Amino acid sequence: MTVLADQDIGRELAYGDLDVSPVDLDEQLQPNSLDIRLGTHFSQFYERPTPIDSMEGLEETATFDFSKENGGVVTMESGDFLLADTMESFDIPDYLYGQLHGRSSLGRLGIQIHSTAGLLDCGFKGDIVLELSNVSPRSVNLYPGMRIGQVVFHRLESRANNPYSEENGNKYQEQEGVVHSRIEEDFQ
Repeated sequence: MTVLADQDIGRELAYGDLDVSPVDLDEQLQPNSLDIRLGTHFSQFYERPTPIDSMEGLEETATFDFSKENGGVVTMESGDFLLADTMESFDIPDYLYGQLHGRSSLGRLGIQIHSTAGLLDCGFKGDIVLELSNVSPRSVNLYPGMRIGQVVFHRLESRANNPYSEENGNKYQEQEGVVHSRIEEDFQ
């Protein structure tokens, strides 16, 4: 496996099977990654005295739109956790996969962009759902369109026989916006 350099990412977007849109290569293309931007939707869990049952799934959530809440600013308080979408939608071919990473500038403020969902499998199509956490003791303001993370693309040694797809039972294929956990489907 190899990591794609900036020229490889640009070539894949222009002539290959990789699609990321919308994208501004002048602003987002880095030496060996592609920056992603915070979208306009996020979801925050309501406080509940009872635990979430993973067999039953999650129903009690609040979904907000950045453009309608607080003039487009989302303030993450210390300890907050929320789900957010990215501006970009991905279509990853069966010979590449991506790894999601946070930006050090936000990490230095205490913002983490994913808990465990850092892998974009080959064959994945859809929006990325970020798992945002503020682990700092201070509040941090976030804005739609800001560069929030980066994706590093890797070339597989051969094409996958079983890429990520709805046919293979992958529950997040072609997700749009903020999609909540579908863990309960694992028990069906």
